[in-house]
Amino acid sequence: MKAKKLLLLSLLFIAETLSAQNYQVPVSEQDEPMMQGKFQPTWESLANYKIPEWFRNVKFGIWAHWGPQCVEGSGDWMARSLYMENSPEYRHHIANYGHPSEFGFKDIIPLWKAEKWDPDKLVAFYKKIGAQYFFALGNHHDNMDLWDSKYQPWNSVNM
Repeated sequence: MKAKKLLLLSLLFIAETLSAQNYQVPVSEQDEPMMQGKFQPTWESLANYKIPEWFRNVKFGIWAHWGPQCVEGSGDWMARSLYMENSPEYRHHIANYGHPSEFGFKDIIPLWKAEKWDPDKLVAFYKKIGAQYFFALGNHHDNMDLWDSKYQPWNSVNM
């Protein structure tokens, strides 16, 4: 009897998991066309890409993601993790802001300020420690554009 119940529960679990894989998130269509570049969305086009010589020769660079997740200072997956019960980010959020259903990521965004932002000083520091390049990420896991995006309203100007 136990084996039959276990088999039935396993089949139900598998069926539920498979059905969840078919869900498509609705995406609104934008009137704004995507900017054309020198590459096309094909493998052939990508195969023509050549890594710049300067990049081949550098030894150390910095790639930064600075955005609303810095408010809590709990990692770049904060926008996801604060909704995962018992995660460190969830516990931190509960302790400092309350339940995410009442004060969530959308409420964290306006708290992200650039009051002490000094990019010249920061880049000078990176150069001093030997960085040969710096990349700033414009969009990461939280899917928030860090510019006045015309492609979606979820951006640092509108939020």
